[in-house]
Amino acid sequence: MFAVVATVGCTAGGLALAQVFAPPSQPWTYFPGVPQVSTDQVLKNETVEQLSPRVDAAMADIRAALTAEFGFEWEQKGSDEVTRESNRFHGTSLLNTYDSATWQTTKTLRSTADKQRAVAIVSKIMVREGFENPTLQNVDGPDGIADFGGFTLDTQGRWLLVGEPATVSRGGLQFTILDLSNDHSGGLAAESADAVSSLGWEPEYLSIAYHGDFMLRDEDRAEFERRAEIYRGHIQPVPGRNTD
Repeated sequence: MFAVVATVGCTAGGLALAQVFAPPSQPWTYFPGVPQVSTDQVLKNETVEQLSPRVDAAMADIRAALTAEFGFEWEQKGSDEVTRESNRFHGTSLLNTYDSATWQTTKTLRSTADKQRAVAIVSKIMVREGFENPTLQNVDGPDGIADFGGFTLDTQGRWLLVGEPATVSRGGLQFTILDLSNDHSGGLAAESADAVSSLGWEPEYLSIAYHGDFMLRDEDRAEFERRAEIYRGHIQPVPGRNTD
């Protein structure tokens, strides 16, 4: 009896292993997701349509609060962009990058005290609106020169604060202060000049925008679930880079 049970167990295990190593019925080119995020996690995440109203509301509150504190005027640069992503298997997924419109002030802040007040105001609103753990991304030392323009926060020309929604796998609401009087390498000024020319941005500013990826659209959810099931339980090949 034991031998029979053992044989059945081995047979079932062998079939399960065969399923894992067998190729799916469709090539991985048609996989609707990406290797970095599981199918189950994608389905738990907010869609673009669910998140974008919260992004818009948070940005509106931030603009109003900073205008009340500092008297700024704001301009919208660009518009929301939703773009399909590679699935990393030489195909196109059903996931998207989501970039909101960017809002910029027409002037900037110079003093460290004013910048700290602005960061505190924005951080409070981020937390209230569900963009968690707002954190300055600035780093000190030589590594801070290229991205932020100086060695220490007080002497850096770019301050970058990011708050992340817990409802997506990767993305953040980004608040930036650009003050070129603290650009000690010239790199920030060069980037700014390029953005003025190519995007119509302000030379110096406070800005607020959202960037995220690996997000479904509402209209693609059912199709994502259907196609993802084809690949469930199969070992993924080594991801590559699209050539198309």
